[in-house]
Amino acid sequence: MSGQRPAVDPRTGRRYRILGPAPARSSTGAAPPRSFGAPPPALRTAHLDNPAIVPASLLPEKAAWQALANALPAGSTLIVLPDKPGAARAALERVSRSLAAHGSRVTTVEHDGRPLPRKPAEGATRS
Repeated sequence: MSGQRPAVDPRTGRRYRILGPAPARSSTGAAPPRSFGAPPPALRTAHLDNPAIVPASLLPEKAAWQALANALPAGSTLIVLPDKPGAARAALERVSRSLAAHGSRVTTVEHDGRPLPRKPAEGATRS
């Protein structure tokens, strides 16, 4: 870099280096969509029996919802919906509908602030 000034971000004034070739841009100037590489070997060979999708606020109650998910038939997905309407609930409902549309067995449970039951409620299963 002798004789050259380091590149500086015009907005922040911070110096930066370009570590590789810039991604090719389309004729409209938009960057190509990002792609992900292959997952690590441990994830490629992992088999998720009964995955559970829960709000982060339920992490302290992990034992309860994990027991609930383990009580479901193999291959089922447990989705715990927050009790209040909002973006998180809408996203989880979309995930539930999408999984069911692709043939997955989905069980949804609405969390109302009380501790989760140990067994799935009757009628909570969606196929």
